[in-house]
Amino acid sequence: MTGLRDYDFAPSYDKSVDDIAGQFYLPCMRTAVQYDRISGYFSSAVFSIAWPALKDFVQSGGRIRLICSPIFSSADVVALREGHRAITDDELSAALIAELRVLLNSDRSRKPARVLAGMIASSVVDLRIAILQSASSPGDRRLFHDKVGLFTDQLGNIVGFRGSMNETFMGIAADGNLESIDVFPSWAGGRDAVRVVEAKDRFEALWRNEIKTVDVRPVPDVAVDFIREAGPEEWEVLVDEVLAEASIRSAAPANVRPLRDHQVEALAAWELHGRRGLLEHATGSGKTYTAVHAIRRVLAEGGTAMVVVPSALLLEQWQRELAAHLKDISPRILMVGSGNNSWRNDDLLQAWTSPRAGAATARIVVATLQTASTDGFISRLSPNPRLLFVADEVHRLGSTQAQKLLTIGAPWRLGLSATPTRAGDPEGTRRLLDYFGGILQPPYTLQDAIRDRVLTPYTYIPHEVSLSPIEQSSYDELSRKLRREAGRRRDALDDIAGNDMIKKLAIARARILKRASGKVPLAARVVGEHFQPGQRWLVYCDGLQQLRQVREMLSSSGLETLEYHTEMAGNREATLAELDINGGILASVKCLDEGVDLPAVSHALILASSRNPREFVQRRGRILRRYPGKNLAFLHDAVVVPASTDDRHAADGDRLLAGELHRVREFARGAANPQALTYVERLCIKYGVPVETDEAVGAAGVEIETDDEGEYE
Repeated sequence: MTGLRDYDFAPSYDKSVDDIAGQFYLPCMRTAVQYDRISGYFSSAVFSIAWPALKDFVQSGGRIRLICSPIFSSADVVALREGHRAITDDELSAALIAELRVLLNSDRSRKPARVLAGMIASSVVDLRIAILQSASSPGDRRLFHDKVGLFTDQLGNIVGFRGSMNETFMGIAADGNLESIDVFPSWAGGRDAVRVVEAKDRFEALWRNEIKTVDVRPVPDVAVDFIREAGPEEWEVLVDEVLAEASIRSAAPANVRPLRDHQVEALAAWELHGRRGLLEHATGSGKTYTAVHAIRRVLAEGGTAMVVVPSALLLEQWQRELAAHLKDISPRILMVGSGNNSWRNDDLLQAWTSPRAGAATARIVVATLQTASTDGFISRLSPNPRLLFVADEVHRLGSTQAQKLLTIGAPWRLGLSATPTRAGDPEGTRRLLDYFGGILQPPYTLQDAIRDRVLTPYTYIPHEVSLSPIEQSSYDELSRKLRREAGRRRDALDDIAGNDMIKKLAIARARILKRASGKVPLAARVVGEHFQPGQRWLVYCDGLQQLRQVREMLSSSGLETLEYHTEMAGNREATLAELDINGGILASVKCLDEGVDLPAVSHALILASSRNPREFVQRRGRILRRYPGKNLAFLHDAVVVPASTDDRHAADGDRLLAGELHRVREFARGAANPQALTYVERLCIKYGVPVETDEAVGAAGVEIETDDEGEYE
């Protein structure tokens, strides 16, 4: 039978030379069956439990008695100090609830607070509140400041400790604020045994509220109800998450950029999910850096990483990111695709992905999706029980050609995307979710990123563009054909991507909206009225014809533009550098949608009215990255509306607006200007569309995600 006496505890521990958690605190918690603790303030009580040993302690029937003080308002503190009156239960409840709310609203303390609340609700922890009176002695006050604790094992042995430490035992690594403690075991005899008896008697007297200068009360019922609501029944699950997050933080080298809280939470969820999952984080919130740290963890364990990206531009970007953020490891990086063909020689790819032996240099493969999805690439991969497969813009892997990658037997998998769900392709989405193991919870939304100042707030300015009568007639005719085709197959709208005729009709109808003739003069008006020298603008065009028309019209107004697309004659990187350094207007076709960092850009005009959530979310994300001096971004959007409200099929107009409003409502909801939502309501009223319409799939107007290299997806 293991007891506290089996440990050879030192008389004292100092954080500068000792591992207080590993050498003292955790062994005590794993061995004891009772833990009596005076924890100072309630807000520090959530951190006063040895987390790595907590589940063992509870499973062994351990119980905790906790005495702590709340933080009162300044008026209450004055009343206490001067002895004017006693604190009422209502005031005590208000103070406790206020502290707990603060803890629950903080990313760092939310989970520990919920764990403590869950343990109180399940009677693992018995909490009592101490209110120091005006006549309290210096010894009483020091008792709470010094944080006294007593561990008792099943044989009745007790070890006490006392010290001016500020514990955050959130993991096995000692916290920087942890200072020193004195330790006194009951079996040591002499003064140590006397100290144990005195400490125990003092704790029991406090617990029974027998010390006149300290008022110790049970938690009032109102506060108990609030604590129970905050405490999940399965609080043990949160303990695992707390420990995983602590492990992530402690493993990061001191000389690298710290992870943000949402990145730590994501990596912890990935670890607890067997190192599998899809990361659904807002564009610009640092998905790449999160994945780099996942790669770091695997490489540190002797594993190998393979990253697949959708474009040559991202191939180069990933190489730079890996080299910069893993320079302390200095991994060897094998580039595949976009002219990098060395992987085909001498079975290099097979050797690169084979299990590492001993102290062999860490290895990473970075490949384009186009090359990685070929039989020649997949057949050259070596079976490796320590291989991590990272897929950037993971929604691409749901396409017919790319699905070959979903046969790779990598044990560890991580997919990255702001929008992992494939529009109009539920089967492709299902295959992605099955292979990667689902979306890691919780997602990190645009609103989360703006709240945390990870992204820049933005103002949304929609501009109506009416279809011409000819365009409206063509749109209505295609809508009628879509309804007839859908009527032949009742399941057609559930799987648009699987019906070639519906796909063709939907793409043709979407093309009318994207190429609406009124968009080019709109671009000239919006940019002409709002552009100021030194600003950096993006104009998202649909196809080269529209791009050229926009550039010509802006040029005729005296505004010169840059262009960026796959067929351009100049150097694309030089073009982006020119925009970054000197500012200006950049007209782009599609190829800026994924993964390109342009943090200095503060204004965008969207002419390519994509209804594919992935596309329009990514386009918005291009202008939201933080940049010195950029406190607000501006998003202009061309919203296509029917030619008129007369002499047309009402359902066709409703569906046109329903498809557009899916994007408009999404942009307005995230915007800093509330009048954007008012505009949505007015638009719905004007055209007779229900305000809450969110018809966003199939023949109603959302595009099909085909992942081809053409102008439409």
